[in-house]
Amino acid sequence: MSELPSHTLHICVTCRPKGASPDAVRDGRLLFEAVAALHAEWPARDQVALNGVECMSGCDRACTVALSGPGKPSYLFCDKAPTPETAAAALDLAAQYAASDTGVLMRGDRPGPFRSGILAKIPPAAL
Repeated sequence: MSELPSHTLHICVTCRPKGASPDAVRDGRLLFEAVAALHAEWPARDQVALNGVECMSGCDRACTVALSGPGKPSYLFCDKAPTPETAAAALDLAAQYAASDTGVLMRGDRPGPFRSGILAKIPPAAL
């Protein structure tokens, strides 16, 4: 029996840009699907789970992506484009986060699409 991943990459699947048609495919869904396609063959998928979330309350700043892990701060990023570059960068960021003992992601060390658009860094839960 294999162990479950201890870290999670969360992507809001209901995100859409302001003014987008309610009937259009959501940008968040497009980003999630692009990441999911890469995640399926990603060597670190045993360390980082992928979680599609129905709304992370970043509605004014779509697309929204978050990272969480035990004993580490959680991060909430926004204003991400549903592109192949962002999808690949999300997995690079998740690998960096999982490999870090502290979970701290310095701005200059993060992949390009994630050097901006940080909405929150939430301290780890007190034990």
